[in-house]
Amino acid sequence: MELAFRNARIVAGEEEFIGSLLVRDGEIAEVASGASTVGEDLEGDVLMPGVVDLHTDNLEKHYFPRPNIDWNPVSAAVTHDGCGLSVGVTTTYDSLSVGTYNASPARAEESLRRLVDGLLTAWRAGMLKGDHRIHWRCETTSDHLRERLDHLADHPMTAMISLMDHTPGQRQYRNVEKHTANWRANGMTDLAVEQRLAEARARQSRNAAPNRVYVAALAKERGLPLVSHDDEDEAHVEEAADLGATVSEFPVTIEAARKARERGMVIVMGGPNLIRGGSYSGNVRAAELAELGLLDAFASDYVPRSLIECAFRITAEPFGWSLPRAVALVTEAPARAAGLTDRGRIAPGRRADLVRVRPVDGMPVVRGVWVKGRRVA
Repeated sequence: MELAFRNARIVAGEEEFIGSLLVRDGEIAEVASGASTVGEDLEGDVLMPGVVDLHTDNLEKHYFPRPNIDWNPVSAAVTHDGCGLSVGVTTTYDSLSVGTYNASPARAEESLRRLVDGLLTAWRAGMLKGDHRIHWRCETTSDHLRERLDHLADHPMTAMISLMDHTPGQRQYRNVEKHTANWRANGMTDLAVEQRLAEARARQSRNAAPNRVYVAALAKERGLPLVSHDDEDEAHVEEAADLGATVSEFPVTIEAARKARERGMVIVMGGPNLIRGGSYSGNVRAAELAELGLLDAFASDYVPRSLIECAFRITAEPFGWSLPRAVALVTEAPARAAGLTDRGRIAPGRRADLVRVRPVDGMPVVRGVWVKGRRVA
């Protein structure tokens, strides 16, 4: 099967140009600059690689469309897939939590089992048009992490593992007063807040250190990329890198990001952080890291569309990045972090995962999406 495009603003590696592109049997066969009379006329729209999302919580939103209401998990997976494709995401790492740090029903064991079974059913039946993989978010403070991860790590869609610790008073929730104020706003008494804090800190004390070693060993044994989440200081980064982590995801301070750069880790920030102008937890802004040269990639976190917006937002002031450099933040860099060498860049021999985009008043509008040369959106 062949597919051709012409008059496209092609973002290919470190350069961009008006040219043409030929797809053959799901791969990019030829890329050329200049005029052509062959293929679909893209009218000068941007043609870029498909977006690679290393971390999205979006699947759970479709499984739990309202609090305490669960949807058919196969249907949720199909809807989630379509939503991602509509905003240019062609490779998705569905982030699912193993082990609980709060009472969220989306992370209860039975719900998690149904969700991953539904995702697998949809995947095996060919219902998913994009490429989906699972990123297990391992809550290292959990009393039940090991027994659950032993089973879940063998899931055929497992592709990435991360180390997490959401104990209030450090990392993402280092502003403990702000965090506990939310608890009080939801009706918890001062005594209940103190009890919950004490329980969380006790779990961290008995579980976090040995569980981190266990998770790192499991990732190494299976050849999976290991990610460290919400690093706060140099010690967090050093420990993670020594355990084999190659990605620092959502560091919460400049200090942690600098140490991650020193240790050769890929630094990933959340797309909503850039688009909203900062972290909802009050941590370091993605914009600050971009200005300091401490930003390698974005992940969508909880808004899939944030990725395509990040790629175009960062080309504007005050950043002024070139479009190829900006596009790499959501394509080539995350693909490299995941160990995917077949995508993330427009070049002969790569997968024909492609996105057509037209900026309208500064807003990127996705006008077409192809996965392995097949139109999916």
